[in-house]
Amino acid sequence: MFRYLKTIQALCTFYKSYCFLSVLITFFCVRTFWLYGFASFAGIFWLKILTLGIIFFFVNQLKKKEYYYYRNLGIGKTLLWTATLLFDFVLFVVLLILTNQYS
Repeated sequence: MFRYLKTIQALCTFYKSYCFLSVLITFFCVRTFWLYGFASFAGIFWLKILTLGIIFFFVNQLKKKEYYYYRNLGIGKTLLWTATLLFDFVLFVVLLILTNQYS
């Protein structure tokens, strides 16, 4: 149990490195969806995918040496990126669903 908590804490620490930009883009997309409805869905969906790719590229370049820290904790680069990008994308989808229900 303690190991899982440490892993989640490390994933949160990694996510903090690009959280602000990612959440800002998510809220921009949700606001656009709120204003224009399903007509904007394809555009904001691909915008989110594209920006996740750009974030992946830049953070990967800027944080190369930090991967050793996470590797020493037993967390591979693949797990770091899969978990954080999946969390970010699920947050995006849930917010779109909630926006659609309440608009």
